[in-house]
Amino acid sequence: MNECEQAERLSAYHDGELSGAAQAEVEQHLRRCPACAAELNRLRRLSQLFSAAAEPRVPPEVLERLHAAVDALPMAEIGRLARIVAAIAAAILLVSSVWLLRERGAGEPKDQIPVWETVAVVRQEVPVSAPEEQLAQWIVQDLSRKNGHDKN
Repeated sequence: MNECEQAERLSAYHDGELSGAAQAEVEQHLRRCPACAAELNRLRRLSQLFSAAAEPRVPPEVLERLHAAVDALPMAEIGRLARIVAAIAAAILLVSSVWLLRERGAGEPKDQIPVWETVAVVRQEVPVSAPEEQLAQWIVQDLSRKNGHDKN
């Protein structure tokens, strides 16, 4: 294996993928580095072997089976991905539902109506004894437009 830092550019040079300046740099490097020059010669010999080899003939029935397998592959992968995403979404929904049910059950008794609903429904002045009741009064005043900010 070639340890030279320029060795990774040899394949691109061989394939004609480098710009003019980069190509000139590699050519200058090849004159000074025998390891890279040998590697380039190896790439050239390998390319010649491939170009001289006969093109393989594949029977038509094998090609048909191959095309059918390739055509079926993306749909199978998409289906598999969809099942995975659906399973993750279901798990998140289940965990969230259980958490919300536990949180709702821990905060207040099931038979008790929340303070804000009582204050919002009953149109009377309730003495402020808790921040929650104050917030409910503000909401009711705002909804009934008795907050002093409206001109009507």
